[in-house]
Amino acid sequence: MSDTLGLGKVTKEIFNRSVLPYLPIEKSLELDGATTEFSGKTVIAHSPSIGVPTEALGFFSFHYAASNVASRFGKPTHMISGIYLPLNTKESDLRIIAKSLGDEAKKYGVIVTAGQTATYFGLEIPLLTSTCMGIEVRPPKKPRVGDTVLLVGEVGGEAVWLDMLAKGFDYEGWKKFTPLQVILSLHNVNHVKIMHDVSEGGVFGALYEIAEGHNVMIDALSKDIVFADGTSDLDGEILRAPTYGALIIIVSPDGVKEAKKKCQEIGVPCTVIGSVRDGTGFSMDGEPITEQRRIDIDEIYGSFPGDG
Repeated sequence: MSDTLGLGKVTKEIFNRSVLPYLPIEKSLELDGATTEFSGKTVIAHSPSIGVPTEALGFFSFHYAASNVASRFGKPTHMISGIYLPLNTKESDLRIIAKSLGDEAKKYGVIVTAGQTATYFGLEIPLLTSTCMGIEVRPPKKPRVGDTVLLVGEVGGEAVWLDMLAKGFDYEGWKKFTPLQVILSLHNVNHVKIMHDVSEGGVFGALYEIAEGHNVMIDALSKDIVFADGTSDLDGEILRAPTYGALIIIVSPDGVKEAKKKCQEIGVPCTVIGSVRDGTGFSMDGEPITEQRRIDIDEIYGSFPGDG
């Protein structure tokens, strides 16, 4: 039996053998789509996953979308998954991707409702897409002057991982690169107003997006930020480096202690890095940040062909 996938949608036999056993399915899959029930307000987020080693693709495909739903104070419940692969991809690689995705979905009680699995001309590396849906626990709240800005997690860990992979080292530290667990725990801290995961553009990018998206001024300091081991060996501005797994939260002063306690229970650092001030924009250590400039290490994404 050949281990190479043919062109287009995978056969039912391959799907039943190498995808279906690993995914938490709500009911028997149907043609074209699926029907499911939601109650209350539904939070929806969509994210791609591309350019990382095969064994990490399913993990990030799940967590990118699920974390975005959770950041909007939604409890992830359902996911639609697309697995799009280059021609001549091995079925064994498909199985690795599906199992990684399914393991994370099962861990967080998320059901895969629908999706697509296929190979296509034009794709040079695997591309996964995930649309996650969840039920809103409570709505976000508008940040106000005097609110506190917290940074949860270590900065630069993802960048260190990418650098090690580019140099040929095998490092599985990526398995901790998700803010999902801590986001879900913070749902119960009523003083938490805004949560935003640190992804493209690093800490600078995340703070810039919050300031721009909510029309507020964020005044931040770097002195208490916790950096991951190995970041001192990297080139470029680490606060712009890939840092998935870290989280920015804005909380009223009365909730700082409780938010820190929740993070401590999970075992992740949580530090005060700034506050919300009058005006609009974002500054770090007194210097206004007016652009979302990327650093060279971002170019490592996409350099992994997905050959297992």
